[in-house]
Amino acid sequence: MAAEDAGQLSVLAELLFPCAGAEAEEAARRLIRHFGSLRTIWSASSEALDHALAEIGHDRAAIRAAIVAARHLAEAAAREALVGEAIDTRAAEFRHYLVRRLGLRREECVMVLFFTGEGLFIAEDFYCGGQRGEAVIPLRRTVRRAFDLDARRLVLAHNHPSGTALPSNADIAATAKLRNVTEALEIGLDDHCIVAGNAIASMRTMGLV
Repeated sequence: MAAEDAGQLSVLAELLFPCAGAEAEEAARRLIRHFGSLRTIWSASSEALDHALAEIGHDRAAIRAAIVAARHLAEAAAREALVGEAIDTRAAEFRHYLVRRLGLRREECVMVLFFTGEGLFIAEDFYCGGQRGEAVIPLRRTVRRAFDLDARRLVLAHNHPSGTALPSNADIAATAKLRNVTEALEIGLDDHCIVAGNAIASMRTMGLV
């Protein structure tokens, strides 16, 4: 095994040790073989982890819970670092955040990020579980949440598991619908970013927002 692969194995085995014990290294090895990389394991849905762990035969509930809990902790820490900060959606740091959250997801997910009128980050909502190839923007929930948070600006982001970071006609239509509703309520839609792997397309840059 290459040195880099050995490092990946060691990190994942360390995470799994409290729930898998002496079998942690074998469980980690098989997960890496199944998914191909730590990034893919990290972004895998609970269903995908269940499928892989069923083949492995270890205590899949405990192993899946450990991976999901570690992911949630890292995501919460990343969000915490954004709270109260002025966010430029064109900045490299913000785009790296979107890639970490969405880039390798195998199902389409939608993020709604809420900002003050001055552009300070307030909160984020994350929705997953739509049909493959379909990202549904939760319009009513987004408007209600914006009022609850007193948010004045929004940024949308969703991923394309197909690997193409270009908005579809459905993406464009859904974005226009949301923008019409939110702007009538004096809530600006700053951008809608499409994430595919490490690539990001900004609909604002493309003149579509």
